[in-house]
Amino acid sequence: NDVDPTQIHKALQRIRERELISFIPWGPASIQVALARKSPYIETRHKVSGFSLANHTSMAELFERLLEQYDGLKRRNAFVEVYKREPMFADSLDEFD
Repeated sequence: NDVDPTQIHKALQRIRERELISFIPWGPASIQVALARKSPYIETRHKVSGFSLANHTSMAELFERLLEQYDGLKRRNAFVEVYKREPMFADSLDEFD
């Protein structure tokens, strides 16, 4: 009673061919799928107990914003004194540049 992964891949291929989903223009038109076996501990009539779709399109914006915030803190030397009190950073804070 396992799900055949080829069925999943064929279904995804049909989605791509029929353009049922709008993909980002700068990346590959792919969907990440994770299947898990049916749990022996949970009663269910379904063949698959887990299904995951992943979308990583906002990761670049997240890291950009994080870097901007870090640069702002570094420019103001915020929290630097806390690190200088630690023996590991007492000599130099070059690791943060």
